[in-house]
Amino acid sequence: MTKQFLLLVACLRVLIAPAGCSRKSIPTPAAPNISKADDSYMDLEPEWKLRIVVPLLKSGGFRPAITSPQTSPQTEGNTITISAADLIGYEVSHYIAKDKGNNRVRLQFVSAEATRDGKTAPEPNPPKLPFSLPRRTGHIRLVYLVRVSQADHNMAIVASKRPEAVNAFTRRLKENPGICGKEEGVFCSWVPAGIAVRPEKP
Repeated sequence: MTKQFLLLVACLRVLIAPAGCSRKSIPTPAAPNISKADDSYMDLEPEWKLRIVVPLLKSGGFRPAITSPQTSPQTEGNTITISAADLIGYEVSHYIAKDKGNNRVRLQFVSAEATRDGKTAPEPNPPKLPFSLPRRTGHIRLVYLVRVSQADHNMAIVASKRPEAVNAFTRRLKENPGICGKEEGVFCSWVPAGIAVRPEKP
């Protein structure tokens, strides 16, 4: 897996210490607890929630330039201290997988909030995400790459009306990540590195 994904697996919270600013606590979702034999993907089931965390940067991007402190990073429980000079907060979007029958779902926006300089406020409209979500009803799968990819990502969202199409595409995607977004009948979107997407069971 990529280093960024391993960091998400290892950390439930990340303490960001911006240069010249007081230390801020930035919650980062953990990787999902997958109990099945193949842990390289997870299918969203009806009434599951999807929590998406996007860093807010002074530069306007979404991937902070993280640097280590002058001393070795301190680890205590599920906390790691690192430095990101341009990080000003984070935005959290909440979606729910609405049941459409036959284990098909459709993602519906629920709420969102943004935290800036330690203050959290609700967002009245769905925030614009740096990747696409499937808009139609179907079988939705989160695919986790289990090897280092040359592309700037470590997770893909795959969807189709037919479960067999999702299964076949998942196998091909692992062999050739370049097919994402290029096949008809199957939705595929990469989640850029730096973005946390966490499925939550009801």
